[in-house]
Amino acid sequence: MWIPYDIRGSLKPESPAGTIRLSRTDTSPREFLVGFFLRNPVTQAWELDIAVPASGLELALPGPGSPLPLRIYGNEAGKLAEAILRITAPSAETALAQAHGVLQAWLLRQVVETGRGMAIAGWRIADPAHEARWRCTPFRPSAMSPDFVAQVPLAPDLLPLAELFQRARNAPDAASRMLAAYAVLCGLRDRPVASDFRVTQEMLIHAGAMEHQAGLQGLDLAALIAALRPEHDRLIAPGGLLAALSDDLAAQQRLARLANLADLAAHRLLLAQIRTRAPAPQPMGAA
Repeated sequence: MWIPYDIRGSLKPESPAGTIRLSRTDTSPREFLVGFFLRNPVTQAWELDIAVPASGLELALPGPGSPLPLRIYGNEAGKLAEAILRITAPSAETALAQAHGVLQAWLLRQVVETGRGMAIAGWRIADPAHEARWRCTPFRPSAMSPDFVAQVPLAPDLLPLAELFQRARNAPDAASRMLAAYAVLCGLRDRPVASDFRVTQEMLIHAGAMEHQAGLQGLDLAALIAALRPEHDRLIAPGGLLAALSDDLAAQQRLARLANLADLAAHRLLLAQIRTRAPAPQPMGAA
């Protein structure tokens, strides 16, 4: 079963519904705590190659008006694992967007300073005024049990497309996932299976892209490629270079949703292509 790998989804409440409702209806500016879990994209460990004591360090980062207090914490191994910002905002979503932009800028500075890979793995938000809490962390699926005996080997002409799909699945970010998955869709556009493809509501739900239902549901493959093309093309600068986007969180979330949809569509089409070539079952008693 295909699953989305990007974590920029909606916030999952961790407090009672009434508490969350009180926080959402209160639009007055107040203090939020926004914590970010940090990840090494090479080792996949939820820690960075920066030494920080478990007791934490207090820093001040440039903010929209005044400096924002940032506290960073190390794990048991003494490596940076979490960063917490205090943000004044009217809602959890606004606090997250502001804190994400501030921390991302600081994290990029550390990447350049150290030459090490760093990424945000997830986040949690607290509204102390209403004792409301939310969290967003990667989904960890259970293991699958493929029927290896029944599998038909990949035909040679599908190997390049399967490799592109592997790049999409292994991509460390939404932009890389979009580029690889979009290439798979274009590679399958003229195959017979393309004629039966349609974007379904179920696909949009799985990709977390229901916000785009009106413009995407029911599209055939050619129309889906056309709809995804603007998002794909802005990732590539003139001369074929990767574009430096500096997207805010909202733009990153949009890209993640559309990249997931492209990824899922590529998976469905590749499987359909393989199954159309599978040998027909032999009738009972056939020699």
